This record gives sequence, structure tokens and C-alpha cells, in this order.
Amino acid sequence: MSEDIQALEQLESLTTRQIEVLDLLIMHRTTKEIARALSIAPNTVDQRISAVRDKWGTTNRKETARRYAQLLEACGKTTYGFSRVDAARQDVDESDRDLPVEPVFILSDASAFGRRPEWDEDKDVGLKGLEAFDAKFGRTGRIVAVFVLALIMAMTLASSLAIADILGRLI
Repeated sequence: MSEDIQALEQLESLTTRQIEVLDLLIMHRTTKEIARALSIAPNTVDQRISAVRDKWGTTNRKETARRYAQLLEACGKTTYGFSRVDAARQDVDESDRDLPVEPVFILSDASAFGRRPEWDEDKDVGLKGLEAFDAKFGRTGRIVAVFVLALIMAMTLASSLAIADILGRLI
């Protein structure tokens, strides 16, 4: 419990301007990015970080940011006062849904995003683009297609150079 009190005291020792800088610093922003976001000079950003380092006895920006994040965690606070998990909304419309949270992005998911469901009632929305190509030819087909396209580009380059050489001889 005394650690929580100590963490709270360290956070309260900061000025609001230092907190603004630290909030952006823990989001991995550079000095220039922080300066642009807060409409201040980059030198001012460095001065505010340096003042916090002096207060806390940290040796560099990374350690200062890590310490700030730990203090926020210990006190149950988050940056800019937003909670980590938004309260569940009751009025969520289907058109406000996010894209599926999967490690693989599928083009057909994005094409359906932002459309109203009633627009697609009559249509059978299937795979599009690369997904359709992969479904038809598989991974080997994609590799062959890349090779063929590279070969076509090389032939185009070679013929362009040959035409340029011929034109150079005519002139």
C-alpha cells in the first residue's frame, strides 16, 4: 500500500505540461512528434523530460517512460484519463462494426466494411482479388504468377533498352 502512496506522490509532483509530454513519450513518440502535437519547440520537450529525469533519478528517456508507465499502472491511471476498456455501448449499429480481428487481412472483409447489409441482400459476395486467385490456383499458383510477372517485366525492360539502342544509332 505504501508503494501506491509513493507512486501517487511521484505522479503528483509532475506539472500538467510534463504529464502531457510523458503521455506522448510512452506512446513511443519522438521529440519532434511530441513538439508538433503540443505546438512547442523540441528543445522544450527535452527540457520537460530532463526535469522529470532529475526528479525521479532516471538516466535516460526510455527509463523515464518505463517508470511513468509503471507509476500509472500502480495508481490505476491511464494516459489522458481514458479508461483501458471502453464501457459497452448499447446503441452500436451494425455499420459501426470494426473489421474482424484476425492476424491475416482478407480483402473481402474490407470490401464489405462500411456497406449497409441491405445493399448486399441480393448479391452473393464471394472471394475477390488475391483470395480468389489463391482459392483457384493455391500457393504454388501465386509463386508461378510472381515469377511470370517478373519475367514479363524483364522482357519489357530488355525490349525497351533494345528500342532505345536502335533509336540511339539512328540519331
